[in-house]
Formats: sequence, structure tokens, C-alpha cells
Amino acid sequence: MPAIPYSKSLESAPHCGRFGWVNRLLFGILASLFLHLIGSARTDTVVILHTNDIHAHLRADYDGNGGLPFVSGYIRQQRAERPDVLVLDAGDVAEKGDLVAFATDCELVYEAMGRIGFDAGAPGNHDHDFGLPQLHRFAALADPMQMLCINLVKENGEPEFAVSSVFEVDGVRVGVIGMIVPRDEYGLDREATALAMAREAERLDPEVDLTVAVCHDSSKRCADLSRAAPLIDVFISGHSHEVLTEAVVVPETGALIVQAGSYAEYVGRLELTIDLENETILNAESELVPMRHDSIPCDIAMLEWIRERERELTPEAGRLVGWTDTVFDYRQLANLGAAALREFTGTEVAFCAPGQIIRATLPIGLIDVNAVFRTGGERAHRVIETRLTGSEIEAYLLGMEKSDYYQTSWSGFRASIDPVGEDPVIRTSLEADRIYRVVMPEKEWNTRFLRLMDRARKDPEKWNLALPKITPEVSNTEASFTESVTDYLETRLGNTGSLAAIIDEATARTKL
Repeated sequence: MPAIPYSKSLESAPHCGRFGWVNRLLFGILASLFLHLIGSARTDTVVILHTNDIHAHLRADYDGNGGLPFVSGYIRQQRAERPDVLVLDAGDVAEKGDLVAFATDCELVYEAMGRIGFDAGAPGNHDHDFGLPQLHRFAALADPMQMLCINLVKENGEPEFAVSSVFEVDGVRVGVIGMIVPRDEYGLDREATALAMAREAERLDPEVDLTVAVCHDSSKRCADLSRAAPLIDVFISGHSHEVLTEAVVVPETGALIVQAGSYAEYVGRLELTIDLENETILNAESELVPMRHDSIPCDIAMLEWIRERERELTPEAGRLVGWTDTVFDYRQLANLGAAALREFTGTEVAFCAPGQIIRATLPIGLIDVNAVFRTGGERAHRVIETRLTGSEIEAYLLGMEKSDYYQTSWSGFRASIDPVGEDPVIRTSLEADRIYRVVMPEKEWNTRFLRLMDRARKDPEKWNLALPKITPEVSNTEASFTESVTDYLETRLGNTGSLAAIIDEATARTKL
């Protein structure tokens, strides 16, 4: 059932010079006819509430906006007011969020989705990162939410999850198809995914009044899918964290695409009027509803359940560390992380790559351990130690500068980088032949240092880096980003100091 484009208001009628009054008259007649048809057709309504990229933001957020207790409160309010509500999620429920979620491998977030009463959802790439067995466990924990995915398939071609489901929403039959962002390392590729979506929409068409695709993919990719699968009426998109304040209409098909930002800061609301006889969308009204704590009802039971689990699993999460009245960028927080890791481990050099490790900044106001964790705690929860010479450390900085990676942050030496064309100049206070004890997040070691070593081996002429020829031995440390940064701040600030001077000092000590 292809959707039809809609006009948001009668004031949008065109005007054409001296014949403008004729056009306005014709438009008025057509509009009156359209309204008459709505009145005479057998119609019904559906309200689709949608989220995406919640990313384990269980807690009520620090800035007075967002968090699952308010998402739940709003959904419950809408369901109490009307019977035609369908609640969908477009994936990436897991990772990037709160310490208590991390402590449960994000199982707690999926359990919360079930408690809220989501009807269906698609997995995201971050959900899939936990592996298929855990993804199936997520689906079980989220019950009654149905996990739908058309392009995650087994070796025999059978789908891992149900590909679609039909919901009876107060008299309207809604078919929902799920999809994860296509990747080379799993499932169907983009072309095969689009073909599968088109076939499933065609199969559902005789059974439903409306077809919705819950896609963990960007609005642009959803528009491409719409052209390949024109029987899909609505795309609930995700992955790209887009704040779409109103629905995007695909010109070729009339399909609607919506997306609700990220981190449980919004719930999207799409109200549709459906012509049940002709199976067309007669009218659509879309909006993003901010989860403002001063205007959205809080689900107190959900709030208390999250707090109880946090006290049980991560009692340190709510401990106050300090406060700030300054907004810090990712580089400044990575500088802080490197300084804290070096001090905590007692090593000579530490690294912390802002583009790879830091995921969020600190909130304005009081800072607790959970806020520290959100910045870099998840990606730097494991820290390794190795030994490198001064020249090898300089080669790492040079390689980062010459690559497409964002330059790392460091502590324990001073350096200047002059990015001159393809041959940057690195100057440091390191002794070239001296062997240094070095720590860095395990993720940075695996995805930055070792990858640069591999590139230098494969194309030594291009890279010309004095990195080790043989992979250095590493050992695990007892350090983590969260514990190291928390300890570093608490020894300097108490609970009433400001962070700005501490971070400025950590940054100043890196410059030559």
C-alpha cells in the first residue's frame, strides 16, 4: 500500500501571478473534496510512538531531559489516553550509556524495554556486537517486545529472528518488518536486504492496512529502500542519530521516514489517518516529543527499579566526585584520561585516544562516578601495559597523524606536532633509545597501534614508521578508565572543587 504525500496546511497552496485567485479557488475546491472524501471513506487512526539509539541511557539524564523513566511515563500516558497506539524501536538499545547497564552486559536495558511495553523492535549493530547468543537473550528479556530482523540469517539462509509481525491496532492491521544496518561481516548485503524487504512487503500487502519498516539505518538509506520496496508506507529509522522534527517524504513513493535522535532524549510521535478501503494514508502528523523532566510524567516504578538495581550492582555509580561549570571537549577529557591512567598504574607514559575512547562529555554541575563512566569508561574498561622505546612512541604519534585516525592524547612526555603536508614533523621530550613502560586502553592498542603496525609492515615505503617489527608483549593491568579518573579527581578536588584547572594542567603538561 503506497503512502501518499500530504500537505501540512492549506496555507501552503501555490500562487501564480495574476491567476493566483484561480489557483486558490481550485485548491479550495480540491481541499474541500479531499476533506469530503475523508469524511465519507471508512477511516481509522494509528499513533506510532518510536525511539531509536537509546544506547543504555537508563537513568534520568543530568540535563533535565531524557532517560527511560520519562520515556516510559510518556508512553503510558499516551496509551491511557487512546487505544490506537503502537510502540516501536529502531535498534541500538545497548552500549554507550550508564554504568549499571554495562555491569549487566546491557541486559538490564532490554528488560526495561519489556517493562515499558514496546511492541516490536529491530536490532542495531551495537546490540549485535554482543554476539548472536546474547542477542537472542536480549530478545527474551525484552518480552513482550518482538525482535524482528529480515537480514540476519543463518548459514542455511533461514532468518535468526522473525522477519515481520502483524499487529491489530484498534481495528487497523499494521505489518511491521525489522532490519539491521547491512554489514559485510554479517547477514545479507544491501542489495539482498532491499530485495527481501520488497518481497516481504508484497507478501504482507493482502493482510494489512499499513506496512511499517523498523530499520536500523539512516534516513537516506531508508529512502533508497523505499524506492526498492515501494509497498512500505513508513520507515522508523535509526543508526544515524538524526533529530527529524517532522517526517521526511520520499518523492518517488510517498513513504514517510521518521527518526527520534538518540539517548532517550525524544520519543517520536506519528499519527496517521488511514483509508481502510483504499489502503492509503490520508493524513500524517509527526513530531518529536522532548523527554523534558519538567513536562513529561515520570514512571516512578521504573525510576525506583533502576535505582534499586544500581544500588545492588554498582553502588559506586551515584557517588559524587566533584562539579564543573565548564563544557569540556573530547580532547580535554582524553588528556585527563591519559594523566589519570599513568598516575594510577605508576607507569611512565599513557595514551587515551579521544576519537576512539571518549563517547560523551561531562555534564554541567555535580559529577558522579556514572558521569565519569559515560565519558570513556566503557571503551577503556580494560587497560594494557607494554614496553616501547622513545622512537617507537614517536612513530605511533607520527602514524596517527599520517592516518585517517584522530590523533591520540598522551601523558608522561611533551610533544609538538607540525602537520606539514604528507610528512608531519614530531618533536618530543622522549629519549629515542630508552625503553618506557606504557599503558593504554586495550581497545586503542588493538584498533590503533596494532593496525598502524600492520599498515607499516604491508607498505613500509608509504608509511616509513619506526614501529616495532614484532608485536610487543602486553600484560593486563588492574586499572580501568573510570576508577583511574575518579581517583585522580577525588585526590585533587574533594566534592566541591572545579575540574577546569585540573584538566588545563593535564593538557599543559603534554605540550613541548
